Amino acid sequence: MFLAFSTFFVIGTLRGLITGQEEAKPLQLVIAVVFLIVGIGLTINFLKTTVTFSADTIELKTIFARKSLPLSAIRGRREYVVRGGDADAGGSTRYLKLVPNDDRLPTLDFMKNYTFDDVFYRWFYELPDLDVEDKKVHKDANFGLV
Repeated sequence: MFLAFSTFFVIGTLRGLITGQEEAKPLQLVIAVVFLIVGIGLTINFLKTTVTFSADTIELKTIFARKSLPLSAIRGRREYVVRGGDADAGGSTRYLKLVPNDDRLPTLDFMKNYTFDDVFYRWFYELPDLDVEDKKVHKDANFGLV
C-alpha cells in the first residue's frame, strides 16, 4: 500500500512538471522520491523475509536483521493484531510471537499470513499460551491510589 501511495505521489509530482502546469518544487520531488525508495525497501523486505527451522533453532531473517532463537529457550507464544489507521476500513495485520525464557535472547515476531504448514501450527499451538497465562494472574490496580 505504501509503495502504491509513493508511486502515485511521484507520478503526480512529475506530471505537473512535464505538462508545465506547475513550477518545479524541488523539496516536493525529493520527498516523493524518498517515499518511493522507502516503499520499495519495505516491499523487498516483506518479500525476502523468511522463517527457517533447524533441528535446534528457529530463525527470522529480513533484509535488515537476522534473529535466531533456540527451540529449548522458548518460554511460550503470543498472538496479537495491529490495526491500521482507519478502524472502519478493517485493515489489520495478525502477528505470531515467540517469547524467550531469557531476556538476553530475541523475541521473534512474524506475520501470520506467511504460508506455514500444519506441522508448524501444530508445534506453535502446543507451546504455552502466554496471553491465557496473563489473564489467569490477578493484577492489583492500585497504581495512583492514595
